[in-house]
Amino acid sequence: MNRVRLVMVAALAGGMALVLSVQPAAAQWQIDSKDGKSNIKIGFLAQPQFELLETPDTTGQSKNVSLRRIRVMFGGKISDKWTFFFETDSPNIGKASPEKTGNPTGAKEAGNIYIQDAYFTYNEGDGFKVDAGMILIPLGHNHNQSAATLLPVDYSPYSCTEGASLGSRMGRDYGVQVRGYPLKQHLEYRLGVFQGARGAEARNGMRVAGRAVWYPFAADTGFFYSGTFQGSKRVVGVGAGFDTQKEYHSYAADVFIEQPVNEGEQGLTAQFNWMRFDGGTFLPALARNDAILVEAAFHVKKGKVSPLVQYSRKTFDNALTPEQSMWQAGVAYWMAGHQRNIKVTVGRQHIDRQPDRTQLLVQMQIFHF
Repeated sequence: MNRVRLVMVAALAGGMALVLSVQPAAAQWQIDSKDGKSNIKIGFLAQPQFELLETPDTTGQSKNVSLRRIRVMFGGKISDKWTFFFETDSPNIGKASPEKTGNPTGAKEAGNIYIQDAYFTYNEGDGFKVDAGMILIPLGHNHNQSAATLLPVDYSPYSCTEGASLGSRMGRDYGVQVRGYPLKQHLEYRLGVFQGARGAEARNGMRVAGRAVWYPFAADTGFFYSGTFQGSKRVVGVGAGFDTQKEYHSYAADVFIEQPVNEGEQGLTAQFNWMRFDGGTFLPALARNDAILVEAAFHVKKGKVSPLVQYSRKTFDNALTPEQSMWQAGVAYWMAGHQRNIKVTVGRQHIDRQPDRTQLLVQMQIFHF
């Protein structure tokens, strides 16, 4: 990769970091009812991104400046026991796909705004909640994370492998789930019934998914899991999940660790996910495969920086299907935690019997909700 380009990218990232870091923190955008019993919050997530990626024959470089995500968010409280959340998304606006076969002219993504999440929650306390709408399937930790609180630049590319076959969008489906945090928030459970693949005349049985997590210390009680707290709190979660419809089955096991050290001056985040997807005779296009994710970071509070690594791999029972993997290493600079940050990573993408490809990513995040 050209050294001059790397220097220019580093300078650009440093300039953006300097500008953003001097901006004052903004108050929450919220409208309250006159009686104070209900409210609505408005926010957004923006992730401008620069990418350099070697072409499939490794003779050149694809270059893109785009918006990885741009989301508008609405959430709030209807009453003491009822809350809601909606958000739109339009991913990869302005990006020209580097795959020559699928995009021979290099056309840029024009954008397609759609609903990403939409659900209502009834809250009877820590032990029992009900979520209904378009929601994330309760399977693995990475599968249920928020894009706004990721540790590296993005999710594992294999965490939502089941989505296309089941007609869902990035791990979401339409349905109802119950969840709660009993035993003084040491245990979490999620269990739901969802649309899944409906089939001709919508006759298929429903999709059922569930998840349980054991927390020896503090629980991560948000609807969306966090990818990191930047070493600011002690969280250990050991989880397992399942997802099934007719002959389709998926299983997951994961461990998430967040540990402050040196009285909070440093910290560690680590995550391991294993997921098995098997479409069976119901979804034959979803060949049986195993996906793993390992990611970790060391946080330095004083410098607001976190060196980080991520490794993902997908393997198939069928030896004729090529194994895929990718790794990335880099650094995150947390100007204002997840509200404003910049991440820079360099990595390699691997597919069996194809040349490995080097990728450089620089992503800025501005998040307010």
